[in-house]
Amino acid sequence: MGVQEGARARVDRFPDPLVVRQRRGPVPDSLARLADGLADQACRRRLARLTMGPPERQGLDGAQVVTATAYRPYASPGIPDSPDGDRLCAEFMDALFSDEVTRSIQESGPMAILAATDAVRRILAGPGNPVGDRLAALAAAVPAKGGEAGPIIATYLARHATDATQAALMAVRDYWGSINTFWLPRGTGEFLDLFGAVFILASAIDYAGASDDSGAGSRALHVKAANEGTVAVAGRAADLALQETVLTCGVMLAKDALRGAPDPLPDLHRYLADAGGAPTPQEYAWARWWDAAMLPYFRLGFGSRPYRMLDDDGAGTFDTSFRCHRIRRAIDNSYRYNEIIGILTDYAHGETCNEALLALATGGVRSVTGYAAACARAVDDVLACDCGADGHEEVAETAMGGLAWYLVTPRYEVRAQLHALSATGGDFPREFSLSTAEPQFGSIARTRLTDGDMLHGPGWEPLWYEDDTPETHWVDQLAQRAARRVVTADTSAATIRACAAAAHKAISACATTAPDELPQLASLWRELFLTAAAPALDAPGAQDVVTRLADLTARVWEHIIAGADWPSPPSIPTGFPATDER
Repeated sequence: MGVQEGARARVDRFPDPLVVRQRRGPVPDSLARLADGLADQACRRRLARLTMGPPERQGLDGAQVVTATAYRPYASPGIPDSPDGDRLCAEFMDALFSDEVTRSIQESGPMAILAATDAVRRILAGPGNPVGDRLAALAAAVPAKGGEAGPIIATYLARHATDATQAALMAVRDYWGSINTFWLPRGTGEFLDLFGAVFILASAIDYAGASDDSGAGSRALHVKAANEGTVAVAGRAADLALQETVLTCGVMLAKDALRGAPDPLPDLHRYLADAGGAPTPQEYAWARWWDAAMLPYFRLGFGSRPYRMLDDDGAGTFDTSFRCHRIRRAIDNSYRYNEIIGILTDYAHGETCNEALLALATGGVRSVTGYAAACARAVDDVLACDCGADGHEEVAETAMGGLAWYLVTPRYEVRAQLHALSATGGDFPREFSLSTAEPQFGSIARTRLTDGDMLHGPGWEPLWYEDDTPETHWVDQLAQRAARRVVTADTSAATIRACAAAAHKAISACATTAPDELPQLASLWRELFLTAAAPALDAPGAQDVVTRLADLTARVWEHIIAGADWPSPPSIPTGFPATDER
C-alpha cells in the first residue's frame, strides 16, 4: 500500500449528536489506560504487528539505540538510506490506513470529543460572532503560517547537502532532532536524533499537504527522512510508541475529515447541546494528548537511559504524570505553548485543537485572561512540589525547553507576530508592545493556581487568580523563581543566591528600560546563565561549551525577545473598535 500520498479519511456529514454524547466518556484516569476508548481489540491486534528495530533485538526494556548511525546533524552531506526502514515505514502507513485502525478511531471517545470541539469552533467562526470577527482581524494582521522550510533547505544546500532532496531530508530530520534536544536536555545526541524518526512519520500526516504546510516536501519525503531511525532504535517503549503514533496520525486524519465535513445542522447550538455540550477540560486534554502525540513522545523520551528512573514498567510509562497534579499541569504546557503561539494562525486555518480558543469560545475572555501567566506558574509549582514522586525536575526542564523551542523555531515566527500585532489599530498595540513589560511582570508575579490537574474548571472557569503581592515585592519573587528554574535541586544555596541576584538585576532593568534599549540588556541575561553554569566549569571542555551557550542566550534575547533591528511592520487596521475585552 505504501505511503498513500494525499490519502485522507472522508466523511460526508458530521456524526450524529446523540452518538457523540454516548461515546464521549469516561476519560481515562491513568496514562497506562489512555488508549482505552480509542483503540478497540481489533485495532490493537493490527498495531501489535509493528515493532521498531531489527528482529533479533526485540524485547528490550525501554528505548535504546541498537544500530549506530553515521549521520551527523547539520554536517553530513545526506542521510543514510535504509531498505529495512523503508519496509517498516510502509508497514506503518499500511496500519494507519487499515480498516481496523480507521474504524476504531472514527468510533472512539477522543473523536467524539473532537466532534463537539469542532462544533464549538464553527460557532466561534460563524457570521456575526464578535469574538470570532476580532480573532479574524488579528489573524489577518500576523504573518501566515507555513512555507518556512524553503530558506532552511536552501541553507543546507549552500553549506553541505549533496542535492536539494538531501537538503530537504536533512532539514526534516534535524527539525525533530532540535525538538528533542530542547525538550529532553538530559538525553544523548544519537538517541535524540534517531528517535525523532517516529515523529517525522507524524509530521508526514500533520504537515505535508496541510494548509500550513512547512514546504519541506511531500509525505513520501517525510517518510524517507524517517526510515533509518525506525530500525536503529528498539525496545518495548519504542514498539509501543510506534504503535501509538499510528493512533495519533489516525486522530489527525479523522480530525481533518471532521473539519472538512459540512455543518452538522443548521443550528449548531442545538447540535452541541444534543452532543452533551462543549467538551470539559479533562475531555479535551484526553483528545489533545493523542492529537499532539504526547503519549508516544514521552514514552520514548522517558523510556531512554537518562530518564529510565521515570519508567514505571520498562515500556516508558510515566504514570506519575497523571497522579501528581503539578506534574500534569507542567507536562501539559508542552502543548499549551503551542496553543498560545498559534491561537491566531490556528483560528485562521480552522484548526480544531487549540485549548485557548476552546476556552475563549466556551468560557469567555475571562477564561484566557492570564492563561500564559498560569502556564508560567505551573512550571514554578512543579519545581516546588514536595509530593516525593520522581520526575518534577525533568518535567520542568521539558516545559521550559519546549517554550524555548517554540520561541526560536522559524515555523511559529513569534517575534514577527508580536511586531505585527503591535502595529494594529485600536487598543491592541498597547497589549503587544514591549512597553507594557512592567505591569505584565507584576501580573505574572501575583498569579497563583488553585488545586487541580487542569488550568480550568468543568465550565472553563480559570483556576488561577492574582494575589495581593505588594508592587514593591514582585521583582524579588520573579527573581527567586528565575533562580530556581536555572539550577537543579542539588545546587548549593550560595549559587542559588547568586543566581537570584543576577536575575533581580536583569528583571529590574527590563521593567525600567525603554523598549528600543531592551536589546542592550542581553549581557545581563548572559551573566545569569554564566552564574548558573559556574559549578560545572571544572569539567573537561566545559568552559568552551558554557561560553558558547551564554553567547547564544544573549543572541536570543537581543534578536528574538527584544527584537533588535527587526523591521517595523506597516500599520494594519484591525477592522473593529477598541475594547477592554482583550
